[in-house]
Amino acid sequence: MPDLKIQEAKLLFKKIHSNPKSYDLKINEDGISGRDDKISFRLYRTGERVAFEVSIDELTFTNTTGEWNNAMIMLENTIKKIEREDENLKIEQAIDKLRKYLSEEN
Repeated sequence: MPDLKIQEAKLLFKKIHSNPKSYDLKINEDGISGRDDKISFRLYRTGERVAFEVSIDELTFTNTTGEWNNAMIMLENTIKKIEREDENLKIEQAIDKLRKYLSEEN
């Protein structure tokens, strides 16, 4: 796998973190993965380090500079926040539907 330069990796992470909802983020046993229509990426543990792997045009680039432990924590927190927001939205929609149902006459 070719190396992903740290400057490019940081720019990409900043882009992902600034607009996380556009990357279909997932937490799994390997780490965090995401994708949009042009790239896919993974942040995953390799021993005591975290690697940042980016795939584009069927090529995969990796950066393991040790910069990614905090990035992984930041994305995990972001994903959990998005999941809470989505759950709260579902709850609000269900309550609205219930109120509407209760206000209807039989």
